[in-house]
Amino acid sequence: MGLGTKMICLAATLFMLAGCTAGQEKKETAMDTSVSVCSSMNRTLSVALTDAFAEKYGIIVEFEPLPPAELPQRLEMIASGSYDFWLGGTAEEYFMAAQRDLLAPSHPSGAAHLPPSYTDRDGRWVPLSVENIALLSNRNNIRTLGIEEPKEWDDLLQPVLHEEIVMTHPDSGGASYGMITSLWQYRGRDRALEFAGTLRTQNPEYVAADNKAAYEVYLGNRAVAVLPLSYARSLEKEHEFLYCAPVTEGNKNMITAAAVIARAKHKKAADLFMEFLFSKEARQLMRDHGYRTFDETGEDFSGSGEKLSVPADDLRWMAEGKHDIVKTWLNAR
Repeated sequence: MGLGTKMICLAATLFMLAGCTAGQEKKETAMDTSVSVCSSMNRTLSVALTDAFAEKYGIIVEFEPLPPAELPQRLEMIASGSYDFWLGGTAEEYFMAAQRDLLAPSHPSGAAHLPPSYTDRDGRWVPLSVENIALLSNRNNIRTLGIEEPKEWDDLLQPVLHEEIVMTHPDSGGASYGMITSLWQYRGRDRALEFAGTLRTQNPEYVAADNKAAYEVYLGNRAVAVLPLSYARSLEKEHEFLYCAPVTEGNKNMITAAAVIARAKHKKAADLFMEFLFSKEARQLMRDHGYRTFDETGEDFSGSGEKLSVPADDLRWMAEGKHDIVKTWLNAR
């Protein structure tokens, strides 16, 4: 083979290699033009966030809300689905997902200053907002009952509040389950179950969602509801006959978080979406929808000023033992 022929063959080979490399790069880039997001967050807010991300970066977002399910079923959805990103779960849920190696570490620059007490040390999930618990009372009902508005957990045990208390069922998590786990950890098992037994005799009403509990108090069908603080405060601002009291002793840091799925096919886009969630634009969207986000200094954006006593959560106990915890609490005597 002559020198000229060898040079032609070498050039052809290099051209083919370059073409393959370019093809690979194009394929990798193409994978990052879309991202699949599942969400257990408020649907309206989820759509607002994913739409804003898609418009800003030109990345197609395949969005799917996660249906209500018990934790084992929800984790199975994450494990068997084709999702790249999980938005809006609780710290307990993400803890269990991390134990099953379903989540990939993520360290968005906007989360660098978050308080360590709110974060996973390995970065497998990242907190977006924090919420506390409040008691929302109907002033008219309270006046008729001849008592002051309940402000602390023990205020709910007044005999006059028999069949006057409403909250979501603790199986749904949220403020009602937060009440249980906080009192259990804050007071210890025996004292917490003593409280639970007395509360049981009050015959509280359990409903499916926070808005149903709030509506019962709004209508005057019940005197007091256990609700997320920011939601209760917004209702107080809208209606002068409603009164919001953050519980100061034995409250709860209810964390809403996000995570990149370990088996994500579009990890670069998923990481970019995580960065976006800590942008000023995304934080403002969350605040507009009632979420208390973290600002640039890592402080939670509450504007409340209350000094709340909150126990350090045992996430493993709260997540793995939820069924037994709720059952024991509801059957306490």
